[in-house]
Amino acid sequence: MTNALAGGGTFMSFPALTGLGRLTEKAANMTSTIGLWPGQASSVYAAQRDLKRVPRGMAVVFGVISLIGGIIGAMLLRTTSTKAFGQIIPWLLLFATLIFAFSKPIARWAGRGHGGRSRGWTTFVAFLQLAIAIYGGYFGAGMSILMLAGLSFAGLDDMHQLNGMKVLLATIANGVAALIFVMSPLVQWRLALPMAIFAAAGGFLGIAISRRVPQTMLRAVVLIIAIALTAVYFVKAYG
Repeated sequence: MTNALAGGGTFMSFPALTGLGRLTEKAANMTSTIGLWPGQASSVYAAQRDLKRVPRGMAVVFGVISLIGGIIGAMLLRTTSTKAFGQIIPWLLLFATLIFAFSKPIARWAGRGHGGRSRGWTTFVAFLQLAIAIYGGYFGAGMSILMLAGLSFAGLDDMHQLNGMKVLLATIANGVAALIFVMSPLVQWRLALPMAIFAAAGGFLGIAISRRVPQTMLRAVVLIIAIALTAVYFVKAYG
């Protein structure tokens, strides 16, 4: 529901899996990606009206780029040792926290449109999208906000179109990453399967009540959790 309403669901699932679930950071990241993905997929259905207004060629090209990036990011995570990922995770959380904290001005800036639809700008955004998708496949928190800003350079100047593409591309990148993680023995299915069921339900519920919940208050709660979580993992990793 938090993802559908304001984003930042990973800031809740990650500490739950490492704390209550007693998983390593790497196992928690893989399990969280699989568990939260159905909630993202349910948001694509809600965004289909806006997606129909996006140029088909752009949607296909950027979808393929997101697929490739998600694969690269997921494979990088699988080859990263559990100890190394434990050292990296505080920095990833700090980066994601900053992105989440400044997501409102980023979203306003993205909605202004940048760069037009020239071939040069489209190529630039394609590489930018690839980098964002790689990050998403590797960790993912804050990826949607990065995509929102990046896609604005491709000439999409309508916020609804931007949101539709953001939802679609994030779902593709995380979806292929989840498929790769399925083959990992680190995934804890006793946690991932219930998460997937309730994430799908939460995605639909979040969309249904999105206009009734004060998002400012919700975002403040998520941000406080994110800051505290980042501090805890810096202490854990570096003493």
